[in-house]
Amino acid sequence: MESAEYSPFEDKLKSALVQVTRTVTQLSSEDLNFHRTSSAEFSESLDEQSERLIALTSAVIKAATTGSDLTPPTLRDEDSIDDNWRSVVDVIDSLLEKADACLDEFTGVIKKLSPSQEENAPPAPAPRKNIAFPNIYDYGSSKIPKPQLEFERKPDSTDMSPFKPLLKSKPHAIVPLEKSLKMKKIDGALGYPHPYETEIRESQYPEEVYQVSPPIDYLPFESTTATFVDTLDGVKEMLEELKKAKEIAIDLEHHDVHSYHGLVSLMQISTRDKDWVVDTLKPWREELQMLNEVFADPKILKVLHGATMDIIWLQRDLGLYMVGMFDTFHAASALGFPKRSLKFLLSKFVNFEADKRYQTADWRARPLPDEMFDYARSDTHYLLYIYDRLRNDLVEESTEEASKIDYVNEGSKKEALQRYERPVYDAVNGHGPGGWYDLLWRNSGNLPKEQFAVFKAVHQFRDQVARAEDEGWQCVFPKHILFKLAQAMPLDLGSLYRTLSPVTNITKSRVSDLLEVIKQAKVDSINGPDWLDIAPPPSKQAAKVAEETTPQVNHNAPVAGRYETSQFWGNVLEAKEPSVPVAFSLSAGAEALRLSLPLPPMTTTVTEIRGETDTAPQPAVSQPTPVPAPSQPEEKKYFTVKDLGGPRKRKVTPIDNPEQALSTTADLDGSGNDSDFISMEATQQSRKERKKEKKAKKSQAKAEAQEAPFDYNAAGAVLNAPSAATASQPRRKAFNPYAKAMEAPSGARKIKRDETGKSLTFRQ
Repeated sequence: MESAEYSPFEDKLKSALVQVTRTVTQLSSEDLNFHRTSSAEFSESLDEQSERLIALTSAVIKAATTGSDLTPPTLRDEDSIDDNWRSVVDVIDSLLEKADACLDEFTGVIKKLSPSQEENAPPAPAPRKNIAFPNIYDYGSSKIPKPQLEFERKPDSTDMSPFKPLLKSKPHAIVPLEKSLKMKKIDGALGYPHPYETEIRESQYPEEVYQVSPPIDYLPFESTTATFVDTLDGVKEMLEELKKAKEIAIDLEHHDVHSYHGLVSLMQISTRDKDWVVDTLKPWREELQMLNEVFADPKILKVLHGATMDIIWLQRDLGLYMVGMFDTFHAASALGFPKRSLKFLLSKFVNFEADKRYQTADWRARPLPDEMFDYARSDTHYLLYIYDRLRNDLVEESTEEASKIDYVNEGSKKEALQRYERPVYDAVNGHGPGGWYDLLWRNSGNLPKEQFAVFKAVHQFRDQVARAEDEGWQCVFPKHILFKLAQAMPLDLGSLYRTLSPVTNITKSRVSDLLEVIKQAKVDSINGPDWLDIAPPPSKQAAKVAEETTPQVNHNAPVAGRYETSQFWGNVLEAKEPSVPVAFSLSAGAEALRLSLPLPPMTTTVTEIRGETDTAPQPAVSQPTPVPAPSQPEEKKYFTVKDLGGPRKRKVTPIDNPEQALSTTADLDGSGNDSDFISMEATQQSRKERKKEKKAKKSQAKAEAQEAPFDYNAAGAVLNAPSAATASQPRRKAFNPYAKAMEAPSGARKIKRDETGKSLTFRQ
């Protein structure tokens, strides 16, 4: 197929696949079993189509496995698909690998030829600029020739000595270069200080940073373009224009997969009216130190976003340092934005949606595809306008006590004061960047002696190979393979290949060495420790996690304290007489209630409300008992529910002589509450009278029965005859034990609708 015909074919294929996926999703959401029962014809048609699809799938799988080691699964029905799903996935993976290889061949992205082949090979045509961008996650060896092999100073990944700054000159110096490059002790170890430390600490930001001014509009992205700088003359021309600017925006693109330390692959620089994209993979890349005439000038503001790693990369690869930097990430943090990414700022202030899939692109590709070039340019094209908006907000929200603009400037200075140090591999303790300690602590539970020893040995082997080949660790073998090797501990080449599968080219050439490393580690593990002997106990692990996840505390911030007196209730909660103990009584309960609730003190006690007498012992006081004068009962100020309740259930029988009963009860009780005694006396008298009447009726009925003889002819039936007590009462209906069974709820009523479509079988 010609290249011109591939793009339309790809679009047509994607459209068909999307339509099929939508149709399948819609069918799976329908109630197919319901439709099967509604129509036999539909059910037969559905079965026929299912058999046809299964037959087509089987034919495709059989064709895909032709000429390979895979055995095609047998698909008879829907259940067989579930049973053989693993085999189906293997066939699909094989097809995807073949498609990836074909695409690489089609796009012209091929492996570098060996030197002998390269001499006789014909010149390859220039790759197209609009091809699919290369991804850093392409598995295996690098498909792009390593640019670091052409550098004037080739990186040495095996060098573990202290890093010496690459500076050849020091523009805008306060401390001379010779004095800045003297080795001294830093944090307990020998190293080289930051060459621009004094200049960064003493730098003053321009006055414009502290003033509100109208934002300067950016130039239209579509009608402007950036200049690609890949020559020294182009760098010098760009430098002359940068010296005239008051603010510039800077960003980097980095690659760290096929390089042990990493490579700065691109540098984007923008002024108010022009953009540049600088190729930093040229052999003369260290000549870019001339840009320190602008980067180290405190009068020119350098605007970056999230410059933590950019500062490190610039020092390590190019010998560039920042004096007078403004980090928009700290500005977004100071303003309390919900997100602090550059993508969020572009969307918020410019309404520009950055395509972040290019973050995983391989920025070593040359020439750059148009899409990658535009993405790189967009990172700095709008950044100065975003800076204007953030600066105005920071100044407006600042106060004399708390200046947000100073907060951002101080944070940016701390970022610029970072110092690059080479990662040193600690094989014994596993600490440091890329060590085995953190990897085990975060990803493993317990490893016995043998597995722990194998893990450390294989981890060190991977680091040594990556340094020797100047490749990333994952290019030797990824992290999950590292754990598989430690758990399986293969002792023969067959088991080792199965554990490493798929094997990278770098590891394949050293598989025998790796096998010897595993065998020797198992022998050395006899007297060695296991992981639990090295790892901290769970309490220390939890403390370490808490320390990493807990934000740093500002000790100058106000600390919460407790007032001696409530600022809302005042002295309400204070006891009136704290020295006098409260007696155990209802009044003591009221005092406890008052102390437990933040309420004002009550003027009336609980006992007064209930109308009860305090049972606490009171001091005896001899006072004459006053004689109460006859008067009308005073209406109570406080009442209870009992006082205002309805009539009592017990009825009082009227008596003939209430005065006599009143005098009798008055003699028994000196209190004025005699109604209960009157009711009791009347009830007893009523019961005696009823007993006498009942006894008289029984004797009279007995006398009448003795006078008249019994008439057997007039007597009723003896069998099941009603008793004399129930004869006069109407007979009750016979008990039916099944009557309740008829009261069960009836079945659901079927609903008939005239509307077309599905019918509701039951009421919902």
